[in-house]
Amino acid sequence: QYEHQYQQLCSHPDNLGNIVKINGNNNRQKIIICPFTQCSNILVRNPSASSGYYDIHLSNGSVITVYCDMDGDNCDGEGGWIRVAQLNMSEPGATCPPGLTLQNYNNIDHSLCGRSSYGCNSTFFSTYGLNYTKVCGKVRGYQFGHIDAFGFGSNNIDFTYVDGISITYGSNPRQHIWTYVAGEDDFEAGGDDCPCNTGSSSDVPYFVGNDYYCESGNAVHDFPSNILFAEDILWDGQQCNGIESTCCTTPNMPWFLKTLNEETNDDIELRVCAGSSPTSEETPLDIIEIYIK
Repeated sequence: QYEHQYQQLCSHPDNLGNIVKINGNNNRQKIIICPFTQCSNILVRNPSASSGYYDIHLSNGSVITVYCDMDGDNCDGEGGWIRVAQLNMSEPGATCPPGLTLQNYNNIDHSLCGRSSYGCNSTFFSTYGLNYTKVCGKVRGYQFGHIDAFGFGSNNIDFTYVDGISITYGSNPRQHIWTYVAGEDDFEAGGDDCPCNTGSSSDVPYFVGNDYYCESGNAVHDFPSNILFAEDILWDGQQCNGIESTCCTTPNMPWFLKTLNEETNDDIELRVCAGSSPTSEETPLDIIEIYIK
């Protein structure tokens, strides 16, 4: 009886964070505090809550401390976002997340994270079993070598469909959230270049649709080899010249916002992908930031 009343009372937004009384047998009462279970709960109870760290309660009874974005300026303009991933390799002591490999290049002052082998290498970010329908985030990366965008022509999300970064949830098959694509260069419109380049002949996989950003860091070489283009950061909407300018029309780049077709509590998977070994082509990254709501 207590459990039924608890679920009923504490599922009401007005009771979150408040003390409530639960009636039991023989007129006995329990006094409890309905816990916050999402950052958005906290914002409902206190609209002036600032961004920062808060305790929230999981369905298994455990309590975790999470960072809540109470402004959502980089997402939907509304707060209540839970941060599930944060990486900045330019910070002292930063390390690559499990599944990605530390890479060092001689023309950049900090390490990057990439693959150790051919194809895609994955890392996972826990969503703590929390339900969500929206995902927001950003990735910053670089172009190394001869990159092929969607040049492999694969329409299978579970394989190497892109040279770049794939963000998904679920399995069998994965469900697409966002793709960060790297093109061979920014002055051509061939099959290995960004599909958003003016006059491009590159096809976009059906499961990606319009949910991608694409840039090239190469503005010079016809067939780049063993070069990290450190001066032109990918997916930041900058240095998009000539026919690549049509790839950089979204003012919020590199931030993406995706509303899912369903509610889920799956962890989020980020894959660094390319069709050749990391010694010949790669899109190593140094910043990841992902939120759910």
